[in-house]
Amino acid sequence: MPFVKGVVLFFLLTSCSTTRDNPDPHKEFNKDMLRLNLAVDKNVLKPASSTYKEVAPDAIRESISNFLINLKEPFHFLNYLITAEGENATNALFRFVINSIVGIFGIFDIGEQVGLEKAETSHKSTLKKYGVPTGDYLVLPLLGPSSTRDAIAEPISWFADPVGYFIGFPYMFAKAVLMIIHERAENSGMMDSMLQDSMDVYAITKNLYFQKYGVAEQDAEENLSE
Repeated sequence: MPFVKGVVLFFLLTSCSTTRDNPDPHKEFNKDMLRLNLAVDKNVLKPASSTYKEVAPDAIRESISNFLINLKEPFHFLNYLITAEGENATNALFRFVINSIVGIFGIFDIGEQVGLEKAETSHKSTLKKYGVPTGDYLVLPLLGPSSTRDAIAEPISWFADPVGYFIGFPYMFAKAVLMIIHERAENSGMMDSMLQDSMDVYAITKNLYFQKYGVAEQDAEENLSE
C-alpha cells in the first residue's frame, strides 16, 4: 500500500538523520531530484502555465483560485477536527457547504462575504502539532521541497480527500494538475526571477521552504539535539 511504503521510507530516511557534522544527509539525492524537477518545470509546467495565463484573464483565474481553495476546505475541516479546534472545524465545514452551493462550487467566495474567514491548515501542521519532528530536508520528485515529516503528510493528503472518495481518481488527478499549473502561473514572476538570477537554486529553494513552513531554526535545533 502507498501509505505503508511512505511510512517505511520515512523511517529509512530518518535513520540517517541530521547531525552537526552532516546537516543535509540527503544532499546528493536532493540535488538529483531538483534537476529532475527543474527539467519538468522548463519543458512542461512553465509552457503550460504561460498558456494558462494567456487564455484565462485575471477574473477567470480568480474564480479558479476560489474554486481550488474551496476544494481544500474538507482537508481543513478534518485537520481541525483531529487537533480538536472545533471553531475552526465548524468554520471550514460551513465555508465548504455555503461556497459549494451558493457560490457555485466555490467559484464565488460567499463564505467570506457572510463573515466566514479563510483559516487554512494542513496535515503537515497537524503532524507538527502532535510532536512529529521535521526530520531531514528532502526534495521529492515533482512535489519539490519537503522533509521526512512532510513526506508522510503527502500520501495522507492523497487518501484523506473526502470528495475524492465520491468522484474517484479522474477528479483527484484533474484537481492535482489544475492546482500545479495554477500555482505555477500565479507565482511565475517570482519563480522565473529566482531561477534566472540565483547562483545556487538548491540553497534558495531550501531556505524558502523552511521560511514558508516556519521550521528553519527551531526544528533544526531540535534535530541536532536529539
